[in-house]
Amino acid sequence: MNYGWAGTIEQFMHLDLQSFIVQLQKHVYKTTTGKNPKMEAQIRAWTDSYNKIQHLFRQFPNIEASLIFEYEILRGGGRRPDVLLLLNGYVIVIECKSYNAVSPAEYIQTSLYVRDLEHYHSTIQKSNLKVVGILLLTNYEGHRTVFKKEYEVTVSTMDGLATIIKRIIQKPQLNALGIEEITKGTYEPSPSMLEAARSILHNEPLPNIKAIASSNFPEVQQTVRQIIREAQTTKSHHLILVSGEPGAGKTYLGLTIAHDVENAVYLSGNGPLVDVLQDTLKNRTFVQGLYGYKMDFLEKNLIPKEKVIIFDEAQRAWDANKVDQSLTKKNREAQHLSEPEIMMNIATLNKSWSVTVGLIGEGQEIYSGEEGGLALWNAAIAGKNITVHSKHPNTVFTNAGRYETHTHLHLNCSFRAHAALQYYDIVNTLLDEKFEQTNSLVQHLPKDHYNLFITRDLNRAKIILGQLYPDDTKTVGVICAGGADHQKEVPVLPRDERYERPSKIAQYFNYPASPYYCKTLTYSTTEFQTQGLELDLALVHWDDDLYLHNGKWKGQHYQWGVQDPFQIKLNAYRVILTRGRDGTIIYVPPKSILDETWHLLKKHLNIPVL
Repeated sequence: MNYGWAGTIEQFMHLDLQSFIVQLQKHVYKTTTGKNPKMEAQIRAWTDSYNKIQHLFRQFPNIEASLIFEYEILRGGGRRPDVLLLLNGYVIVIECKSYNAVSPAEYIQTSLYVRDLEHYHSTIQKSNLKVVGILLLTNYEGHRTVFKKEYEVTVSTMDGLATIIKRIIQKPQLNALGIEEITKGTYEPSPSMLEAARSILHNEPLPNIKAIASSNFPEVQQTVRQIIREAQTTKSHHLILVSGEPGAGKTYLGLTIAHDVENAVYLSGNGPLVDVLQDTLKNRTFVQGLYGYKMDFLEKNLIPKEKVIIFDEAQRAWDANKVDQSLTKKNREAQHLSEPEIMMNIATLNKSWSVTVGLIGEGQEIYSGEEGGLALWNAAIAGKNITVHSKHPNTVFTNAGRYETHTHLHLNCSFRAHAALQYYDIVNTLLDEKFEQTNSLVQHLPKDHYNLFITRDLNRAKIILGQLYPDDTKTVGVICAGGADHQKEVPVLPRDERYERPSKIAQYFNYPASPYYCKTLTYSTTEFQTQGLELDLALVHWDDDLYLHNGKWKGQHYQWGVQDPFQIKLNAYRVILTRGRDGTIIYVPPKSILDETWHLLKKHLNIPVL
């Protein structure tokens, strides 16, 4: 069963306390013996909830409603709402608190329960059920209900909940769902990128959730597969460009193709991403680092066998000067090739057909040597009779042997921020100084149950994060932009020791016992370490490397050797502000240079303060 106890109100009113507690113990702890302080505290909380809810429903002797206690949110990291009340077309998520002080973490948790049921539960999706969240203060005397707009959650006393129930009863009769329809409904939450990667190895389909159902992911995947079949059949060479915003599923698409297609490989120049993926999958075959792959070709004259090459973040490919820095003097003088030229040589040398899939993120160039963009790929295909496929009209690829525009080569919907499909527009308009547009977009976030907050109190933010996902697999962590790392209040994750395995970034994401694990909040990671990866809730350490002055962004602590250091700094913030799946807390240190930035976020954009 995926719940502790479920039944009608009438059945609950005839249920004795001991039977109730035993059923919940068996569900949550799988035992009724060997009690520990944590279990005893939980039993006290269940007893309090039982007594208070029994008292509440004595006021409604003939009510037609049902209760589900400790409903298991499958693939939700072990999370369970205390109570679901099914009443007249409503699913009321009730979190019971026997104390009167409620923390922001508890509001966020309740908001996320509402989101998960509303967006990922198959039965609720197909019905007209309304899902609402209530933080119930079981021992608060008197009548009180307060709707917290920033969370879309109501805090209520027992008397307040009685009033809410009366209002719902008086509404026109709606199609109410029964317990079995809820408990047997399929629940498929949006997977994290690492969860999605694991599912590939087990040949599991992508969950049928709203975000994916409303996107064109299946069509993009089908288009790529069709072009691969065409290349095989016609013995021709192709370059496919698949674009999409952060979190739209580019990496998942690339991994799926690399796993499913014979003679395919997924390559990334993003070393931390490769480390974490290889550690997560325990597989080094179809996910490989670009550096070693190209060095085998350049310095050992080995031509890789793969005919389908997936190149992640293709717009960030190195130019020839940057590649030269990694080569011996002999090879540097002999070759002087950009990464796209290397890839197209590998794809076409001694091969009757090939497909190179370039996955393109937008506005995420963060390293020196990455600013050449797609023009490098145009130069790389010169004289090779390559057919290029893209969503966009051909304004760049003048060297293409043939060019085809496709409707479905741009992933149009992000999965990372769940239902908050406009969160990336918020980040982009903020960094593009379109603040009026940002302000308008921010107002919709609470209804999408995406938690965006600001604070100038780092310790308070860390305490809230520590309370948020204490007993489950969801992740929190601190992220900052690289540069002036010595001044960060949360030290930046140190470099790996030589041959260190697992790497520190793999420990950050995958090893709860490690001192480097993200949930310890002991170390921060930069855009270089987290690009392509994600946390469930990110604490972004904004610093004086990007600050507002007279309404314009200014920067400092720039990366060396880049053509446009300010743009690279903006891109770094674009990356770190888009790592959080459930939400983002922005910490702005109390430095005078950041006062105008703080004022913008707080006063003009109306982002709630923690």
